[in-house]
Amino acid sequence: MSIELAMSRRDLLKRSVVAGITGMGAFTFSAPLLASTGLLLPANYANQADAAAFWAKPRVLNLYRPSTGEHKQICYWRDGHLDLAGYREACHMLRDVRAGKATEIDLRLLNLLRGQQGWLELAYGFKEPYQVNSGYRTKETNEATEGAARDSYHTKGQACDGKFPSLPIEYQGRLMSAFRTGGVGFYINRQKFIHSDVGRVRYWVR
Repeated sequence: MSIELAMSRRDLLKRSVVAGITGMGAFTFSAPLLASTGLLLPANYANQADAAAFWAKPRVLNLYRPSTGEHKQICYWRDGHLDLAGYREACHMLRDVRAGKATEIDLRLLNLLRGQQGWLELAYGFKEPYQVNSGYRTKETNEATEGAARDSYHTKGQACDGKFPSLPIEYQGRLMSAFRTGGVGFYINRQKFIHSDVGRVRYWVR
């Protein structure tokens, strides 16, 4: 296979990352450069066939919980169906650690996390686990969380706070924002992390 053909195949895969999140759409590789980081962001949606090809593959999440030391690679979807054992494991990884309780995590949130990881894998061969600071929260934990919204999407299993430690926070937030699937919060002061949820589309910086 020539270098040109190999690059074309890789670009085709990159175009297929976001399907299944917003109407089975995906981003093309005509991606803008985030000048402050030198990293590429997805720009436009690919066609349905390319998108379906990407999302037909097993969906694997590489997750790390610093509060517990857990690190797992979890396949929650395979052969066109939810992998129940993997899904339960993903829900456990995104549990309320403080309360010791888990809930059913919205599949759209898992797909969003997978879409982000898939883009980075295909664009850069990036394999670092996603550091989950907070997933599901009980109402009690949410009330005890500084700055948490009263009706937070965390209490519904529809939000995740986290980051890739080696990537710029601004880039990670812009990457999540490109999916246009819900809220994205840029927490750039103390802990430095990105909030992502599958509620209404909105953005904020703190």
